Amino acid sequence: MAGVEISIKMDGQIGIIAVAGSVDAHTVGDFDKKLKEVLAKTKSIIIDVAALEYIATAGLGALMASFNEVKKGGGNIILAGMSDKVKKVFDTMGFSKVFKIVGSVPEAKSAL
Repeated sequence: MAGVEISIKMDGQIGIIAVAGSVDAHTVGDFDKKLKEVLAKTKSIIIDVAALEYIATAGLGALMASFNEVKKGGGNIILAGMSDKVKKVFDTMGFSKVFKIVGSVPEAKSAL
């Protein structure tokens, strides 16, 4: 599996996390650390997954833990630009019913 590249930027009160590559047992620590870093700053988060190639259950677990934390604070996490391959994983695991998934980061900004 390939590694993961994660970048963070703030757009006003919105945290945008761009994830590229694979989030699996080997890279989930980096993913979780970046999620927590943004959670410390805001409860309005967009995760740009357009370049995400693969997410394992470990990554889904980290994402769900952050989602629960954000919801407690009255915020939201929106996923943007998901590929069909990754969407299939979310559909199979039931995560598509939990997370709002939109086509692009600008669309996600409008939805927050």
